[in-house]
Amino acid sequence: MKKLVTIYKLKIILFILIVSSIKTSAQDHEKLASLSEVLTLAKNKNYIFINADFQQKIAELTKKTAIGNGFNPRIPANIQALDNINQQVSFLPAEAFGGVAGTFKQVTIGQQYVSTFGFQPQFDIINLSGFAQVKSSEINVQLVENQNKINEQILYDKIDAVYFNILSFNGQKEILLENIIIAENIFKIISQKFNEGVARKQEVNEAEVNVISLKDKLEQLEINTKIQYQILNLFFENQISSDLTESVWNYENQNQELETKNNIQIENVQLQKRLATQEYKSLKYQNFPSLSFVSSFNWQNLSNEYFFNRKSNYTTFNYVGLKLNFELPTVQRLANTKSKQIQLKILSNNEEHIKKETESKNEQMILEYEKSIKQTENLKKIFTLKKDTYEKNYNQFIENILPLDKLLISQNDLLISKINVVLALANIGFNKNKIEINNKF
Repeated sequence: MKKLVTIYKLKIILFILIVSSIKTSAQDHEKLASLSEVLTLAKNKNYIFINADFQQKIAELTKKTAIGNGFNPRIPANIQALDNINQQVSFLPAEAFGGVAGTFKQVTIGQQYVSTFGFQPQFDIINLSGFAQVKSSEINVQLVENQNKINEQILYDKIDAVYFNILSFNGQKEILLENIIIAENIFKIISQKFNEGVARKQEVNEAEVNVISLKDKLEQLEINTKIQYQILNLFFENQISSDLTESVWNYENQNQELETKNNIQIENVQLQKRLATQEYKSLKYQNFPSLSFVSSFNWQNLSNEYFFNRKSNYTTFNYVGLKLNFELPTVQRLANTKSKQIQLKILSNNEEHIKKETESKNEQMILEYEKSIKQTENLKKIFTLKKDTYEKNYNQFIENILPLDKLLISQNDLLISKINVVLALANIGFNKNKIEINNKF
């Protein structure tokens, strides 16, 4: 019995291992050396680009439909077979049939079995409202394309932020690892001094607390980095397990001047305004007459015996012509037209505001980039001074001139100053790439 239980446990373990291996192999591991590689991969994997293709196809289909509706071709067809069980009786003057004047003769007019097939081809020759809708659909194609670009830009900005969060965390982890080694060395030295009787137990505790605190910060950074990687991998629809290999220190000497030239939001509101203008024309043209070609072709079989009797009569009756259609304006049409006029005014106001907003946004991105460069220069100077202070304090600590608490304060200042440099470098990279992303659209 015990042997059977052991075999059962082994099967469970084997099943778990197989499932785990399948889950692991489901994601491809890929090393990415730059933000451009990440953006390229996202464009191949992210769902918004798949949806963008579908939206573009819908817009193209709407355009083709509008072209067809401009002429509105239609061919109503009907087939019917009627058995006139009780035919209508007419009373005609009897003298027409040789009877007495002033009397009437009862006559049944028509055939009992009537079979008819007919179709009526029609299409619009002049339909101003329909033609305006064709132009609307063409503008709508451009608007959908523009909106897809806006969505792409928004996605790239999100990836830009996550990318440099990861680079920043990686840089901070390197600094923490360096400082953990320093803290462990200080703890070792103070422990030796304690054993020699020249240090207090409180100092040993403080040195150990310093090590634990730095390790805790490192663990927190590891967790935060994993969270950022999960967010990043979701941009690839979790099909890729990414690994960023670029270092944040690559942005240490970034100081080139950049320009911004993004007008995609202005183009979007202008397209909305053009679309609303065409829709207004279409509504207005609904009150204009339209000219259509109409026709009718019919075949009829008549019999008093049964349907399609060999001796029955076949007849045809056809016509072709033009039809002028005119419908008086309705309250709803007038209301829709007026509403579209108001909407046009709103879009005009939006256009003016977005122009100013875009100009301000472009200038702000440049200022943020320049700010991060200047801040990095100052933080690097602070780091150099803090490093010099720490080194001198460390030497004095070794010589028993400086107390431990002063050394730990200078080490913490050194740690913070270097982390600040990493954060500033990440800001440079983020702001620089944000400008470059915006300039693509």
